[in-house]
Amino acid sequence: MAHSLSIDVDWTVPSSSDMAYIQECSAAIRGEKLPNDLSLEATRLCIIRGIRYHPGFATELYSLGDQYPELIRALNARSIMSNIIPNMKEAHEFPYCIWHPNVASESIYRELARRYPQMRYQAGRACAVAGYTSLFHELDLLPEVSIAEEARDNQESGKAIFDSIMASMVKYAVLDDYKLSAELDYPKAGACLNGDTAVRSSLDVKNPFERDGTFSQSLWLWRWNLYFDITEDGHVDNYEKEDRPAPDPHVVQYLYTPLPVDLPNINKDVLILQAAYSGNVDRYARLRRPRMLRGEFQCVMRGIFHNTMFAKWWSLQPEVTHHQHLRQAINARFIMNNDLSRITDDTPYSDLPYNIYYPARPAWKTLEELVRRKPSMAPQVARVCIAADMQGVYDGIKAVPDQFLVREARGSLNRHYLTDLLRRAAELGIDVEEKLSHGETWKIHLWKWTTEETRDWLTDYISWFNRDYTTEMVGDQPGEGIYEGFDCNFGRVNLNVCIHDLTQEKMLGTGGTDISRDSVE
Repeated sequence: MAHSLSIDVDWTVPSSSDMAYIQECSAAIRGEKLPNDLSLEATRLCIIRGIRYHPGFATELYSLGDQYPELIRALNARSIMSNIIPNMKEAHEFPYCIWHPNVASESIYRELARRYPQMRYQAGRACAVAGYTSLFHELDLLPEVSIAEEARDNQESGKAIFDSIMASMVKYAVLDDYKLSAELDYPKAGACLNGDTAVRSSLDVKNPFERDGTFSQSLWLWRWNLYFDITEDGHVDNYEKEDRPAPDPHVVQYLYTPLPVDLPNINKDVLILQAAYSGNVDRYARLRRPRMLRGEFQCVMRGIFHNTMFAKWWSLQPEVTHHQHLRQAINARFIMNNDLSRITDDTPYSDLPYNIYYPARPAWKTLEELVRRKPSMAPQVARVCIAADMQGVYDGIKAVPDQFLVREARGSLNRHYLTDLLRRAAELGIDVEEKLSHGETWKIHLWKWTTEETRDWLTDYISWFNRDYTTEMVGDQPGEGIYEGFDCNFGRVNLNVCIHDLTQEKMLGTGGTDISRDSVE
């Protein structure tokens, strides 16, 4: 499965003051009237929401199938859920989710699978939602993991289907909720329940298109973070439904215990971030989603700097060719390991890292060779020399003074560096006290400042903190951290792992507690 570093969202945000537009889209969500202009993706999301929830709405859009195929898929999904099997010929006409917000009758799904064999696994998934156990067995499907996760989510009606799939020695992955596709020809054997299914209950979580008479800016952020959209409506609605599952204390245990073969019904986002943060190749490769979560890139950068195995693994991934910061981090880790094989005459300046002194530092011979190969790296090498007190190497390279070297020198017990830098700066007319340039403030992090902060606030939401709480929990603001401008802090997650289980259970649902004031027994 190919992976993307970011979520590709081509969604023009309307003006918050465009009342006519907001009213049009809100009416579409209610299934009352179509907007005049369908060109904006936000508009089409609202229309799809209206189609799925309101039978008979927007059927005139069938004529626009070639231009907006997602609208045709929504209309066909609505027909199926209304017990009408549409006439579908082209691949772009076949919907993926045909079980939300309603399920069709058992006979309709049976006939759908007969008429369109390419949809038999979607029909089987609908059986897991509706509890059509007899039809599920008639379909004679492979034991498929997303159907198993769906059946588990619908415990009352899907238990028999779940038990049947889990009894199989080998399970398969056929349906892909990220790509909205079914791999019928080459199903993946040996698959496991891995939290990669947009189960039925998750589809009821909504974000408002309109709030207080204006376009809801939170909807854009929600859409940016939406890794599942099997209904193709972006979970948009005229109201906000934050009926998230209650915080699950069991998620925490999987941060420090081996992962089971089949993940339980949990939100694995925090597990992905922790695996990236610590540089755990096995866990990260298994758990990651095709597109990075909010804050995940910062965790990856930290993991590469701190874990050579993670850096080596990333160096072999195709995404690296498209992202400069990853190449910088990998090159930094290799340099700190005294390997300069990635630093050649062809290595562009943009791939050269600045931080080559934390969390490890290279040997003096490596530093000398690095400057020989890339004279532009003299400031970075001088920085290492000051931090590690390699005065002989420092004197040999005579790096041009700058404010970052001066700041590091002021923190050194060896005053030679500061004296030398200030003297040569004066001779060269360089102002080493000038205001820091935008985007370079992270370079002021001194080597002795690199101890990571801890946290004393125990939170109860790390089991589903991704969209709203990533910034607060992990810290994902670029331009401030030591890892080529990126940083993250897992202090609150680490505290959740360490804290007494009983105390954790007591504070669930309270939002959090300050352990510096509330004693922990």
